[in-house]
Amino acid sequence: MRRRQRSWAIAAIAFTGGVGGGVVFPILPVVGAQLGIAAAMIGLILSANRIARLVFNPVTGSLLDRFGARWPVAFGLLLEAVGSGAYSIALAADRPALWFLAGRIIWGLGSSLLLVGTLAAVLSISDDGSRAGMTARVRTAISLGLPSGLVIGGVVADTVSDNAAFLVASGLSLAAALGAAGVMPAHAERRRGPGPGRPESRRAAWGEVLSLSTLRIIFAANALLFFAVSGVLLATVALAVDARHLLVFGFGAQGSAGLLMAVLMGARASASLACGRYLDRSASRTRLLLPAMAGVAIGFVIFGLAANLGLAIAGLLCIGAGAGGLTIPMLTLLGDVAPAHAHGRALSVYQWSSDLGGALGPILGLMIGRWIGYGPSYVAVGLLILMMALPLRRLASDERRRSG
Repeated sequence: MRRRQRSWAIAAIAFTGGVGGGVVFPILPVVGAQLGIAAAMIGLILSANRIARLVFNPVTGSLLDRFGARWPVAFGLLLEAVGSGAYSIALAADRPALWFLAGRIIWGLGSSLLLVGTLAAVLSISDDGSRAGMTARVRTAISLGLPSGLVIGGVVADTVSDNAAFLVASGLSLAAALGAAGVMPAHAERRRGPGPGRPESRRAAWGEVLSLSTLRIIFAANALLFFAVSGVLLATVALAVDARHLLVFGFGAQGSAGLLMAVLMGARASASLACGRYLDRSASRTRLLLPAMAGVAIGFVIFGLAANLGLAIAGLLCIGAGAGGLTIPMLTLLGDVAPAHAHGRALSVYQWSSDLGGALGPILGLMIGRWIGYGPSYVAVGLLILMMALPLRRLASDERRRSG
């Protein structure tokens, strides 16, 4: 299979595997209440996959660098299928909360292997002239998987049953696992670097990744981006929409928030793909970082001050386009700078920073929003994003120095 075709196949697997993560969101809050599960427990269940990834991501990185992407990704998708199956068992179990929690943890372990593994796979088959575009395809597929799962889960649950939605998610993960076994590159044998068997070599590989200042800046900027967009905004947008009556097409606050987030995701996906095409034709990986960062910051300020639907949409378009313009250059630069034999480890730390920011964002966003109001909190997040400016300028300066 040609590299370009394989990158699209990897993107399809990433998308299909990500759908299962979204299926549970529209179902569990309702089903959990019907089954008598406490609200705090439902929140823990929904967060359990991210908590599991925070613990397991470093293991994922080591596995990918040792064995390549094929079998870790396939096994991760099998774990996702088992996790979705546990949701189905929970509907008839005596202790449904424990089954839901166990399923979510298992799904989190599988999603760690999937998310990091698909990105590692595409880095392994790309070169300098194709890395950005291929990375953009896979990263966009990952980003679109979750909201697609939200739609599929809600529709199947409404038209058939909750159990049917969970079984569909499990079946999609199984199908993706079969695809991964045939499509994912087994690239470990082409790696050159420290031998994986010796403990001192493993420590050296981690030290090599964490010692690179370029990667440390990328990890920190990524954590801040996910804190803002996937944390604060995602957790509070429905509350802000309800407070300001920013309703779309007559839907309520939840439906309107979903449509507005779809606008953001569409802008992010479009910007990511366009950014990938641009970077593959550009001599610079960092040229878009500062404008994209400014777009995210301006978008939060506009959304925070928006008193009508038009301004709110404009702010979300800026946030989405800026987020796409930040993510793809950072991932591409990571692939350029990280040693090939440590791509898995570098990507696992990148994913760890995503999960850390995404886990802290909802907690702090809800607390601060209730304290000072959601509008001012979005403006504060926009100003916080501006803290990226100096580190991102350093990335640009380091790139110019290397090319010079």
